[in-house]
Amino acid sequence: MRRPVELAIWALAGIGGLALLIWAFPRTYVFYPEDWSVNREEATALALEHFRDLGGATADALVVTALEGSTVHERRLLDRLGEVPVERLRASRLNRGLEWGVNVYPPGARPYEWRYRANVSPDGRLTELQMRVPPEEELPDLDTGEARRRSDAFLREQGFDPADFGEPTVRRTELATRSDLSLRYPDPQRIFGEEEPYGLEVTFSGDVLTGFVTYHDDPNESALLASLQPINLWAQVRVMAPFLLFPFVAVFFLRRYHAGEVGVRRAVQIFAVAFVCGVAMIILSGAAASQGNNFGLLSRRQMVWAWGFQIIVFWISSISLVAAISWSVGEAQSRERWPQKLAAFDALFKGRFDTATVARSALRGVAAGFATAGLLVALMPYLLPGRHGIPTVSSVLGPWWHSAAWPGVALLLFVALYGLFTELFARLFLLSTLVTRIGRWGAALVVAVVSGLLIWPMVSGITATASITLGVVAALVLVWLFLRYDLLTALLASLTGSVASSAMPFLLAEDRFLQFQGVLPLVVVALPMLVSLRHLLSGDEFVYRYEDVPPHVRRIAERERQRVELETARRIQSSILPELPDQLNDVQLSHAYLPASEVGGDFYDVLALEDGRLAVAVGDVAGHGVSSGLVMSMAKSALAVQVTFNPDVPEVFRTLNRTVYQTARKRLLATLCYAIVDPARMNLLYGSAGHLFPYRIARDGRVEALESVSYPLGVRETVDMLPKEANLSPGDTLFLFSDGIVEARAEGSDDLFGFERLEAALARHSHLPPNHLRDAVLEEVEEFTGPVPREDDQTVLVLRLPE
Repeated sequence: MRRPVELAIWALAGIGGLALLIWAFPRTYVFYPEDWSVNREEATALALEHFRDLGGATADALVVTALEGSTVHERRLLDRLGEVPVERLRASRLNRGLEWGVNVYPPGARPYEWRYRANVSPDGRLTELQMRVPPEEELPDLDTGEARRRSDAFLREQGFDPADFGEPTVRRTELATRSDLSLRYPDPQRIFGEEEPYGLEVTFSGDVLTGFVTYHDDPNESALLASLQPINLWAQVRVMAPFLLFPFVAVFFLRRYHAGEVGVRRAVQIFAVAFVCGVAMIILSGAAASQGNNFGLLSRRQMVWAWGFQIIVFWISSISLVAAISWSVGEAQSRERWPQKLAAFDALFKGRFDTATVARSALRGVAAGFATAGLLVALMPYLLPGRHGIPTVSSVLGPWWHSAAWPGVALLLFVALYGLFTELFARLFLLSTLVTRIGRWGAALVVAVVSGLLIWPMVSGITATASITLGVVAALVLVWLFLRYDLLTALLASLTGSVASSAMPFLLAEDRFLQFQGVLPLVVVALPMLVSLRHLLSGDEFVYRYEDVPPHVRRIAERERQRVELETARRIQSSILPELPDQLNDVQLSHAYLPASEVGGDFYDVLALEDGRLAVAVGDVAGHGVSSGLVMSMAKSALAVQVTFNPDVPEVFRTLNRTVYQTARKRLLATLCYAIVDPARMNLLYGSAGHLFPYRIARDGRVEALESVSYPLGVRETVDMLPKEANLSPGDTLFLFSDGIVEARAEGSDDLFGFERLEAALARHSHLPPNHLRDAVLEEVEEFTGPVPREDDQTVLVLRLPE
């Protein structure tokens, strides 16, 4: 019942998060337009109609309409919160956070040679209307009185009453070919005080009326722009992030590729998905998104193609490449440590929506995305310090997509492109790379900070520190989702959270088309959940299997040859290590040897002496692999020869120390625990050269470590071992082992099995026969570590004295 309850909680969290987001968005984004009733097409039609008041449109003109946000305008208003009632600020003529900008370009015009320009507010008011007259065009002058009469009449035509403004001031600009006039009508509200006048400015080029604009004489404009520079600069750094990260990821990719450990088929698929999404997004939004760019002598139409080509080649290509190779490297690393985290993502790429694996991950991911977006937006004013922590509405407008004719579709394409990049790099590649080096939670913190600094989109209008803080918090949530669940959960949470917060301005608008553009991306991003939901409790699981075969077959063949050679060495080593009988000299025996690789460094032996005693040894050569195995073989052979001639404890240690010291390369040391068991006298003589102490386990379950301390073998030319003696009781058990037991590491953690767990296991299973005691201890070690490869050899030797 635990899983259905957990999934129900996730579903409720997602519904609650979406409701919280809808409620909190207009309250957090203070100047969100309350009556957004005009969409892109309507704003364009309204602007074209008003252009006729200035002379009409141009034949075959390029009309570009973009949703524009002014961080500077909105920041001015936000800085006055508390000093001026928010209702007055919202009603101010300066409340221009979001507007439709409409520009008309004649055929062949360059980017700065627009003919007409207009700004339309979300509720359909015209806030600016301009016609551009080239400065070299010669026109007759206009006297001030005539300019005032025509200006007043023009404002009335545009829906303004000149009586609502103060007496205009006239400014004249002398050009080489004419004299231009501007009449400034001050707004009497003066919500910023007398020192900051603002209002409407009607302009004339010669005797031609060229429109009106909003003016604002802000004495603090330089300081305001300077305060916004850090976050704008950091935003540019983030644009360059794919270029900065590509060489870093490529190093890991090339290393594993040449080792034959990664494939490229799925990486190519990911690159294709990301690249196609990016190109389609540029096609949808290129005309409006390229507004304001200027490449030398190119016309405005040519500018669209040049800008789009530049973005595709330098940004979309790099971001797609980083996503693709991050998958290849991250998949290889996760395949070794936690392959179950890849199952749902792999099933999604294979179209296997008919499994509970995909259904669970999709539900958790979508719900987590809604919940995270809702909580961040609701708590943003409290998480970020002061008025500079309140975000501007323009900050939710992403790069390019909001200006498309179908912004909901363009938003989906952008989020898919950027989401694959962020999650495959940060969560899959970077996290899996760092976990083995600095542990799970250290890696989580580093990934969150890197995401906040280089990946999370900057929130414009607030301080850079505040924006980075938001990014770190959001990244920590995604890291937790990956570590707790899987890659698809984190990916869908990232996509859903980004889509939900970005689509909210359209979703809350009054215009039906804009509402559709807000609903569309939310429905599409939830499709994996909606399609697979009926399989949620089916029990059908998808098991991840690595099927991406690298193309470099020769390297694979070489690795196979090396594997065969190592397997041969393992068989030779296995023939050296003895297969002990169940009993020697009335002492019951049990043993186990589990190497970390094909060839290990541990060794053991139990030899029956002629006087009824037993010579017992467990050793460990540093490391594992062929070199450790060779040294182990020499030490094991030397042990057998020495025990045959003289089994005394000091002599055995002297002989084996000389063997290791003279034959092993420097710093390749060995540890040894050696003992002579006398079952008739119930006596034990033993010594340990750097090895873990053996345990004596009484019949009542008491566990005692038999301590003996000396340097490991091979450290010094000679070793003096003074044997220790212990009295035994009938039925006592001796447990000898290597450090691979206590140093076994839990999956994805730095937590070790340790001596306490081992001693507790020995006490718990002390009543069992030696072979069952051995199996019980090894099963507890395996349950603790999980399905991960052994990091070191594991050797166990159990002896039970007669009762």
